Amino acid sequence: MTIRRLLIVLSALVAMATACGSDNGDSATDAATTPTESSTGATADADQDAVDVDELIEGLEETQAAQGGGGATLVVGDEQWTFDRVLCAFGPDEIGQEGAELVVSSLQDGLQLYVSIDSFGHSVSLDDIEDFENPSVSLGADQFNAELAGLPTEFIVVDGTSVTAETQFFDQSDDVAAGGTAGTLTATCP
Repeated sequence: MTIRRLLIVLSALVAMATACGSDNGDSATDAATTPTESSTGATADADQDAVDVDELIEGLEETQAAQGGGGATLVVGDEQWTFDRVLCAFGPDEIGQEGAELVVSSLQDGLQLYVSIDSFGHSVSLDDIEDFENPSVSLGADQFNAELAGLPTEFIVVDGTSVTAETQFFDQSDDVAAGGTAGTLTATCP
């Protein structure tokens, strides 16, 4: 995942958390900032992006600690990652994006789990957000890869506050289109 893509995802999550607010009336805007703009309106250089990423991650972690609950487990092949808390939003009003149905996100141990159903389709990703150059993990499942693999493109199932997915996950850090690995996601929203 590139720094710019991460900034977009984190900014969207901060906006989502702000829209949802916490039970005590606080919002994520107290805990996070958005990417800075230069006087020309362009996003700041890579050094500034790194600072913004750190600030967004810190803000999202604080929001997750305050508002998060539930949990998630992702199993791909013989590897498993467990997340103790998740942030969830349902529908375009909570998410702040037209056509969006679901967002589940969690940051833990330098990794980000991100699940979404939106106008681009179904997607699940797990990314190392501490080392973009040499990520320890960068796995993704999306509608495009599912279609190429001949798998169902709508692989995320939402049942109340439970979210499950079963599909093929692909190594996104590898430029070579290698085959996918079977994986499952189970998550419970607070």
